[in-house]
Amino acid sequence: MIKFCSSLFSIVFLVVLILGMGYGVSFGNDTLVAADGIGTILQPDSSSTPCDATWSSDFTLNIPIMSFGQNFYQTGFQYSPSSDGLIWFMLTGITQIAPNGCGNPATLILSDGKYILHIPSLDLGGTSLWLDLEYVPTADGLIWLKLTNYAINGSTSSVTYLSKVQDQFHTTFNVYSDAYAAGNHFAARGMLNSAPVMQENWSIAQHSGSTCIRCEFKSSTSPWGGWYMMNGVLQGTASSPSENWGDTPNAGMDLSGATQITFWAKGDKGGERAEFFALGIGRNSSTGLAEKPYPDSSPKASSGVVTLSNDWQKFTISLVGRDLGYVLGGFGWVAAATENGQHDIVFYLDDITYDKNRSSEPRFLVSYETEPGTNSFDLIMRNVAYTYDNAVALISLLGASENNRAKLIADAFVYAQNNDRYFTDGRLRNAYQGGDISLPPGWYPNGKIGTVRMPGWSDPSTNNWIEDANQVGSDTGNMAWAMLSLLAYYDVTEDNTYLSSVIKMADWVEVNCRDTRGAGGYSAGFYGWEPNPNQPVQKQQKYKSTEHNIDLFAVFQRLFTITGDTKWRDRAQAAKQFVVAMWDDSQAPGKFWTGTGDDGVTINKTQYQLPLDVQAWAVLSLKDEGIPYWSALSYAEQNMLVLNADKTEPLGFDFNNDLDGVWYEGTAQMTEAFRYIGQQANADKFLSILKSSQLSTGAMPATNKDTITTGFQLSDGSDWLYYQRPHVGATSWLLLAEKGVNPYYWPGF
Repeated sequence: MIKFCSSLFSIVFLVVLILGMGYGVSFGNDTLVAADGIGTILQPDSSSTPCDATWSSDFTLNIPIMSFGQNFYQTGFQYSPSSDGLIWFMLTGITQIAPNGCGNPATLILSDGKYILHIPSLDLGGTSLWLDLEYVPTADGLIWLKLTNYAINGSTSSVTYLSKVQDQFHTTFNVYSDAYAAGNHFAARGMLNSAPVMQENWSIAQHSGSTCIRCEFKSSTSPWGGWYMMNGVLQGTASSPSENWGDTPNAGMDLSGATQITFWAKGDKGGERAEFFALGIGRNSSTGLAEKPYPDSSPKASSGVVTLSNDWQKFTISLVGRDLGYVLGGFGWVAAATENGQHDIVFYLDDITYDKNRSSEPRFLVSYETEPGTNSFDLIMRNVAYTYDNAVALISLLGASENNRAKLIADAFVYAQNNDRYFTDGRLRNAYQGGDISLPPGWYPNGKIGTVRMPGWSDPSTNNWIEDANQVGSDTGNMAWAMLSLLAYYDVTEDNTYLSSVIKMADWVEVNCRDTRGAGGYSAGFYGWEPNPNQPVQKQQKYKSTEHNIDLFAVFQRLFTITGDTKWRDRAQAAKQFVVAMWDDSQAPGKFWTGTGDDGVTINKTQYQLPLDVQAWAVLSLKDEGIPYWSALSYAEQNMLVLNADKTEPLGFDFNNDLDGVWYEGTAQMTEAFRYIGQQANADKFLSILKSSQLSTGAMPATNKDTITTGFQLSDGSDWLYYQRPHVGATSWLLLAEKGVNPYYWPGF
């Protein structure tokens, strides 16, 4: 039998494609034509709906469903031994079939000018693999496919998890999944008659996720009432949207293509009655005729009055035949006293979605999976997509040959740079919101259309939108990682759009953060909101970070290599000069200090403010110039390695030297640094530890404990902690370690 192992990357598949039904499939200028006398045509089995490819005892790779454009095929590939040491497959049959309900077919796609056959699931004796095969034109008239990537599905696939996070808000168009979720739409609330209580952060009886909506209607105080979840409008310096009942132009969403709304509902006791609906704003509820100048493009679509049970039930509102080109009202409900026997009622709503897929849109990945409850971390982080996490994700996806997914993040960075709600100087913010890349129609802060969405949450007591001062700021290091990721994508595509974006960011760093104090280098960036009545200017961060300058050195070095402009070489040396000044070899092994205080001169030697990442990143960024500093890895082993209770086995590395828990992201960074300097045994050991700690979803948690400290404090004086939550940054670094990718210097650069 065939054994799939790490050497699979060196295998080339030869495939002779046979089209026995008298049609051809076109690959650019190449066409696959029928070849008589080889193999048999596989007939579809209409009684089942298989999805997984299978490996049969006669050495045949059977693909029950392969999609190409709008067509579907069933294929079989026969293994053929050869004398060149490679593994070859020949197509033994292909036939066009009708879709049979498989939701996960193999797919032939055009990716970056290459035709890739993506097989999402191959059942190999109980182990599920995914494979990518690339079509390569040859002069011999045959059709060749070569294996370009593969991984084990499920518990060991970091790519699976990153893909899930990237897609979670784009396979449907959500009205509500969780309170403050990145994928929510229709954020304004319109009162219908009276205002029943509607608590949208209820975390006791949810259908899924962290929260649901608790609705309470009191028959004793009103004959009827409800709420409309509407798009609303946001203009000027407003921080929250206001209602729009069809009076404001250019404020409707285009949901064309959706065919239904689904939602889940349940009563507190059972027997509660309510009506659920969408659309119809600005129109007469009975006749459907327009009563406002800019109404919904369709009259109301309703479920009618339904009776709820005390168990969750799925409901559907059909949108077939509706004009969804201009939607103001996403979802609403009303309850009436007469329908409920004059009794007060309580019911719950969750997972309100339109069936509209938007998988091709640029977007950021939300950094953490949050949990139900009152922990402020889970509230604040629910929709946050950190720039750094997304930059590392972009590079790691390139390392896994997921170029299409990497492009979505690259395009999101470029969009964010060009569509900030205030700044036009090339900077990026420290974080954005996941989900849609831009604000919806009718939301025009500072008069700008389509600005990038910023993370935040609503204060339940005031319904005011709140943003974190650090997330809306611009740290030099986060900018550097965004530049590194776009340079990696530029290296793959040679598209100057991404290089130009990097140059604008790099020039911003030079103009705003170049520092002549002490050892020079670059200061930390800017903190807080853009200028506003309460904050005339952003606060400049005057301390200097070793980490930031490590990152900038690699950025500037790469720009010098690409452009030949010596100004980038000079800027790289300025960054390196500061990094080297933070080196301390007064005691062996040596280490890097974290940076300076606000004076830009005094080295910060505060106890436990000695981060792991600068030790590993200096090795990866400085490359051969960093050889004198490789002992920093030994320092980390001696001072930052967490052992088990018996002190006999390593568990991983801490963020700092207080040894209060394992920081998995940093452990992956050390793994890659060990690999880079040739300490393969160490790299293998810590990669094994990481893989054993990976969750069944493919996610890597940030830490192995409820919380670990970093030694640093947040702006409010509280400790900066890492929580035991699945983390995109940690998962991406694990993927880099798995693929052996140094993110500072994209392979081939």
